[in-house]
Amino acid sequence: MRELAEAVQRASEFRLHPLGFFYLQDAVGKGRMRRVHIWLPDGPDRPENDRHQHSFDIESVVVAGRMRSELFRFEEGKPDGPEVEYTVTYDGHESILMPTGRRGRLLPIVSFETAAGTSYRLESGVIHRVAVICRPCITVVRTFERHVPIFSYGHEEEEAFDRRLCAEGEAEQIRRHLVHAAGG
Repeated sequence: MRELAEAVQRASEFRLHPLGFFYLQDAVGKGRMRRVHIWLPDGPDRPENDRHQHSFDIESVVVAGRMRSELFRFEEGKPDGPEVEYTVTYDGHESILMPTGRRGRLLPIVSFETAAGTSYRLESGVIHRVAVICRPCITVVRTFERHVPIFSYGHEEEEAFDRRLCAEGEAEQIRRHLVHAAGG
């Protein structure tokens, strides 16, 4: 897979995502991005505020590992609802969550698993979360920008998250797992 071969050469350019995986992304046209995601075997766990939606459609191929996706619907409720809605903004490489003032609950819609060699599609604006079942997990993702507002849901205030570059040891792990997944 060409994307993996290119990513191997650029392993030191991967950044840590607030949801616990490393990613590398490139623009491939107007409103379109290509990304490689990798959850390392000993990588960080998801934050509590892991339910979220994107401003873009996603087409994702799982190259290695296995993941479970859960989809939700937000039902706005009383001011003391269990889930807080946050708007997600960016400042350079920082992700910032700001409460919208809406509270409610998340109602499960469906869950599904995606294993290596299979793919899934997710439309923008769909609230979801991903749980990696088998690590390392590597996905090649194409995104199509739809300009939908980005929200996250949870219970905890979080500091701005610096999407830092991977450390040297992390880059070596990323490189090794990408080479293995590419059959090398």
